[in-house]
Amino acid sequence: MSRWDLRVRARVVDNYELLLAVAVLLGLLGGFLTYTTHVDPGTSAETREVSSWESSGEFTHRATVMNGTAAFAEGSTLRNRSVYFREITPRLNGSFAYAYRASDGGDLTVETTVSLVFRSIEQAQEEQDDATVFWRDSRVLTRERNEGVSPGDRVTSSFSTNVSAAANEVSRIDEQHGGTPGQLEVAIVAETAITGTRNGEPVDVTRTYRLPIDPGDSVYRVQDPGVVTKSGDQTTQVTVPATHGSLRRMGGPVLLVLSLAAVAGLAYGRWTDRLTVTARERDWLAYRSDRDAYDEWITTGRVDDEDADEVIRVDSLEGLVDVAIDTNGRVIEDERRHTFVVLDDDRRYHFERPPEPNQRRGEPLESEDGDE
Repeated sequence: MSRWDLRVRARVVDNYELLLAVAVLLGLLGGFLTYTTHVDPGTSAETREVSSWESSGEFTHRATVMNGTAAFAEGSTLRNRSVYFREITPRLNGSFAYAYRASDGGDLTVETTVSLVFRSIEQAQEEQDDATVFWRDSRVLTRERNEGVSPGDRVTSSFSTNVSAAANEVSRIDEQHGGTPGQLEVAIVAETAITGTRNGEPVDVTRTYRLPIDPGDSVYRVQDPGVVTKSGDQTTQVTVPATHGSLRRMGGPVLLVLSLAAVAGLAYGRWTDRLTVTARERDWLAYRSDRDAYDEWITTGRVDDEDADEVIRVDSLEGLVDVAIDTNGRVIEDERRHTFVVLDDDRRYHFERPPEPNQRRGEPLESEDGDE
């Protein structure tokens, strides 16, 4: 048996109760994980979508050239541009379209009011503050009501306004208020009132869509927001069997088996006396530990047989090294006699190496030179 095997066995013996307790606890944990994963995994609540919906609002716009130029022929139509010309395309025509989809159907009434809105507004200095509206006025351009609107249907409301006249109007209204410090705005606003049922649920909501117009001296800009969508869903809680990852599914049984094997191995070793360490083996381990630890204090040599006036036997190699340190000497290892000696004038401090332990079947362990 090698010194490494003997050390391992000694540590197991010294920590037998702790190792057994740890193995039992891990076995209980492995059993719990195995039972709650494979035998009775339990249930968990899961949120599932039962229906969903999405609505969209979109502006389209165009302007017909009233006064032809070299670049734009009279009567031609400019569509969905970001910039139009006040002199040659003063009137902006367009439409607002609303549509929706619903996974479980719907029956809606959609009433859309398209208005030309004037206002003077001062934007908030801080994000959490509201903007200041000095004044607001509006003109209804069109109103449409559509009943029985189903998912996929598209309802539209057309509008037309003279932007040059609107720019003059917003300035005139602001002058009536003495000229406010706010920014003057013109916008096409569509307010869509939606009532009815969607996915079997009642609906009663009004949504607002804006198409801002920024009139300049020679052009006006249309700030088209594109398709504006809203969506939502209906969910329900369902109870389903709990599922676990592969690590838990495999780890539980593996931990249980290994723990049971460890408990059985410890019990068998104790019952058969395989997990025992004799006093002779412990003396040998203590010696070998000291021999490795204090190698720098030991010199191999031969000690003469001459008797010293006083021979003092030391119980351990560590103690002999302490003597060498105190006497400023060296520890001499006489390999022939398996002894260690410290010479101090007429005193000889002497430690005899303990005998090597034997294997259980009577076979001696490897020699000191080959037990590594």
